[in-house]
Amino acid sequence: MICSILASSSLGGIGNKGTLPWDKHYGDLAWFREWTMNQIVVMGRKTWDDPLMPKPLPDRVNFVVTSKSLNTIDARVLSGDPQEKIKQVSEQFPDKNVFIIGGKQLYEATESIVDRIYLTRMKGQYFADTRIDLEQYLSNFRIMTARPGRGCTHEIWIRTSS
Repeated sequence: MICSILASSSLGGIGNKGTLPWDKHYGDLAWFREWTMNQIVVMGRKTWDDPLMPKPLPDRVNFVVTSKSLNTIDARVLSGDPQEKIKQVSEQFPDKNVFIIGGKQLYEATESIVDRIYLTRMKGQYFADTRIDLEQYLSNFRIMTARPGRGCTHEIWIRTSS
């Protein structure tokens, strides 16, 4: 299954200056870890370059979508059409879920192949220089579950149409 996992402010803010707009949020980090542990994570180059993100994410197979070379043995590079490459990864690892973990360009480029969205809605106001149109992004999905957390809500959305 191909999934997206992201955290957003109420106004769709997902990034600021190359990292998350809020300080570490342990509830969101636990949610992220719960779903992605021992799975496949796929990220864009800017997400890989986030100075606050551990590289590689431990206990996960890490893929980076980029047209440039990546000087690391800790992640596999995907270049070319991200939809086709991610479908190939999903076929290569049929017993694992593939999680698209950011950034904005990769979320938007792969929305049509995503089966589920794991969304953390952060409470509060945050300055963000990177936003996603959540209404548009979720338009082909319906909410399956919503679980309140400390300072956030964790939601799982499933595809209803293509």
